[in-house]
Amino acid sequence: MTSSRLLTAALFLPLLVLLIWALPPFPFFLFLTVVILRVQYEFYRLVLRGWRSMAIGLSVTAAVFLLAYVQPSASVALIVVASVIALAAALIEGPDMRHAADNAAGLVGGFLYPAGFLAHLLLIDRLPFNAPVGRGFILFLLAVVWGGDAAAYYVGRAIGQRKLAPAISPNKTVAGAVGGLIGSGILGAGVAFFAPMLQIPLLEGALVGGLLGGMGQVGDLVESMFKRGAGVKDSSALIPAHGGLFDKLDSVAFAAPTLYYVLVVLKVG
Repeated sequence: MTSSRLLTAALFLPLLVLLIWALPPFPFFLFLTVVILRVQYEFYRLVLRGWRSMAIGLSVTAAVFLLAYVQPSASVALIVVASVIALAAALIEGPDMRHAADNAAGLVGGFLYPAGFLAHLLLIDRLPFNAPVGRGFILFLLAVVWGGDAAAYYVGRAIGQRKLAPAISPNKTVAGAVGGLIGSGILGAGVAFFAPMLQIPLLEGALVGGLLGGMGQVGDLVESMFKRGAGVKDSSALIPAHGGLFDKLDSVAFAAPTLYYVLVVLKVG
């Protein structure tokens, strides 16, 4: 399994980096929107009953993204309108009010998490940077979060004994979580050193890397909670040996808003 995970990562990561770095703004927006809609679809599979609610939820999200791209100032109003539509749409699945209430919560939850959280990647790209710098911060985010995930996995397998949250994710250990935080911090400092265009001091790179890694671990546990509730191991089998896109972006979903607001507060760029 480990060799399969490494092979899949070796094949897909260079392509992903190329797409993030090279795509012009609108094609990048379309690419990321498709990715987010797929993640939202996998989330809905875990929490919704009925295909009609799911279709409405995904369609409304796609419309909100397109309208928000054209008119960013209307984003909050669009999210409110989308939530109203979601609450109304939940009624169409049938007379069972318990399921209707669950669907209403699931639909609105899908707008805010994971779609709303991951949409911060688009906001990072639209901050007033030079174009390569914004994409550089997105790659920084992916490096520290996924690198921290890998460090947590291998440290946990090597020396992990005490369970971190056995009721939610039985395989995660305290040692793995600590190893992941340290790994994210080291990677953050490394990216700061080797990517001077980001203008991040080494210490800030390490601290922000550790912060993003920690938020990523929270996101991983949150997705595990939903999967545990649905009784499944992976959100889908889309990516060989890795599961679904939700499995790969659950940690990114929590880290992306964190990085965005760090950049806004620090006025980086």
